[in-house]
Amino acid sequence: MGFFTALLSFALTIGILVTVHEYGHYWVAKKFNVKILIFSIGFGKVIKSFKRGETEFTLCAVPLGGYVKMLDENETNVADSEKHRAFNRQSVYKRFAIVLAGPVANFLLAILLYAFIFIIGVNGIKPIVESVTDSGFFDQAGLQAGDELLSINNALTPSISEFSNQFIQTNDAQPLIIQARSKRSNLKTSTLNLTGDFLANPEQGLDQYLGFKFSTPKLPAIIDQVVVNSAASKAGLRSQDEVLSTNGQIISTWQDFVIAIQARPIKPIKLLIRRNTKNLILTLTPELINNSPKVGVSVVIPQDYLKDWQVLIQKKPIDAFLSAGSKVYQLTLLNLKMIKKMIIGEASIDQISGPVSIANYAQKSAEIGLIPFLSFLALISIGLGLLNLLPIPLLDGGHLFFYTIEIIKGSPVNESIQQVFAKFGLFVILSLTFVALYNDLIRLL
Repeated sequence: MGFFTALLSFALTIGILVTVHEYGHYWVAKKFNVKILIFSIGFGKVIKSFKRGETEFTLCAVPLGGYVKMLDENETNVADSEKHRAFNRQSVYKRFAIVLAGPVANFLLAILLYAFIFIIGVNGIKPIVESVTDSGFFDQAGLQAGDELLSINNALTPSISEFSNQFIQTNDAQPLIIQARSKRSNLKTSTLNLTGDFLANPEQGLDQYLGFKFSTPKLPAIIDQVVVNSAASKAGLRSQDEVLSTNGQIISTWQDFVIAIQARPIKPIKLLIRRNTKNLILTLTPELINNSPKVGVSVVIPQDYLKDWQVLIQKKPIDAFLSAGSKVYQLTLLNLKMIKKMIIGEASIDQISGPVSIANYAQKSAEIGLIPFLSFLALISIGLGLLNLLPIPLLDGGHLFFYTIEIIKGSPVNESIQQVFAKFGLFVILSLTFVALYNDLIRLL
């Protein structure tokens, strides 16, 4: 089931992004009266097709891209009566606009998605410090356990997600000014003099880099529901049982219990539980389901337990669109920064993800809910738009690069030079594809 969910999520994600991208090309080309022969989503064998007007719309078997095929004298013979509608006959400015429209459509989609998310509202957890590592950046800046992190460089950070995003977007600013509220409601301003580069190794996590841990709501390890014929059911666990220890290790929260289960997949675990007023010892053996240890229980969630932790981030329509535009701009700069670091060797190419990783993230975000999936969709849309703007032949950015030269010199770039660069572009694309697939394989293993 997990595989098919991931495949469906991936197809939906790529289908939406490619359709929007290609529609950008299509819409501008139609505005310039360029004849569109084919509008295709996917490559390879045609699954479904229909014709509307002079354009054939097709859905193909391989959901890894798409294309808009326009009338072009470089590809086919064109009747004299239609030559004025051929792509190659358009001015360089019109060709530039048609090619640019695809990536622009992806950025506009991201803005619309983020604006919608801001209007609907996003629930988050307040960024409160649970503990501070000795001699870490937070410790050096005087931040302490219990501090609520209010802003970074005057940009408000009402949730953990907003704090993390704002830090990533501004971490190269020196110094970094954080405003916080202490346990006693006193406001204080702290200065972080950072060393090293978080983006060179983002896998370490923000908290490890800065030297602190976020405080999160703690659920007691009390069982709510037990799945019939599950590992928990076979062990004799019941609803309302409270887990006190696993293999002699004290369990204080539900998270402690989850960590203990994950640490010993398919190995027996001795549980000390409290049932009513009595303590009992049971043996629980987790089962591997989809390569993950499962026991088949859910946790009791007290009513309003998030009341003091949760914050709703919601904006009015105009503010939502302004904030969405700013967010897309900042994320685009961040992506450019990461690309630059990978090119000059300051960041690992291990961070490049391929279709398997995208499918995995798409599945997980879709399972969590609509807002996480839309956020993921917006993020990938930005990446797709930016990728297509890179000056690599065969991509939109490669064509734009040649058109820019044509505008400057007043004539098209020599065909033989374009062919040489096209071969180079193919090499780059194949190399990136190999790296992405290799990284996917390593993550799977």
